[in-house]
Amino acid sequence: MQDDSFAGRAVLVFGGAGALGAGVAAAFAAAGASVAAVDRAEPGGDRRLAGVRYQSADVLDDGAVRGVFDAGPAPWAVLNTVGGFAPQRPLADLDPAELTGQIELNLVTAALITKHALRVMQPAGEGRIVHTASRAGVVTKGSGFAYSVSKAGVLHLVAMAADEVRGTGVTVNCVVPSIIDTPANRAAIPGADYDAWPKIPDIARAYVFLAAPSSALVNGAALPV
Repeated sequence: MQDDSFAGRAVLVFGGAGALGAGVAAAFAAAGASVAAVDRAEPGGDRRLAGVRYQSADVLDDGAVRGVFDAGPAPWAVLNTVGGFAPQRPLADLDPAELTGQIELNLVTAALITKHALRVMQPAGEGRIVHTASRAGVVTKGSGFAYSVSKAGVLHLVAMAADEVRGTGVTVNCVVPSIIDTPANRAAIPGADYDAWPKIPDIARAYVFLAAPSSALVNGAALPV
């Protein structure tokens, strides 16, 4: 097996039924990996990708995430594209339910995925975990607090996990998009210059790079795209 080959390597893509997740799953399938896409519900019809297996799981359920990892051998790579967005609003109008929801959707899911990925990868002595943060997690203007702080938490999770696994053969990194050209984002920001927005196939290459066997020295990185 070549050092940078995904042939024969199992890959889990969480959020694999979403726009970004589907693009990441497609990129790894094209690279020769054995890809399983995990989401709350399996996609139907023409949204299912050839060469990708699908399974459903609630990623806010610790037992359900455990079950995904216990269903087979430790995967080589775990790519987490689960997440959601909340718009900007003044702090004086903070909605506590929105804040809690964003932390659960963006941070708690990432923490549970990390927990179980490390549980099986560390005994195997190898593996790659790649999360999805956001530029909103590193800036204070232009983003809502609920979304921003949840993504800042993902960045901190990656930094702490990377310190914990240093020297074990496992790495933990994240991709940090500015904005992604998806139907949901177009609907949320009508009239924007969509041609200038990063495209999913281009962003997916960042996940492939961070998950590559040859990227063993890249650990704790937050890669802007």
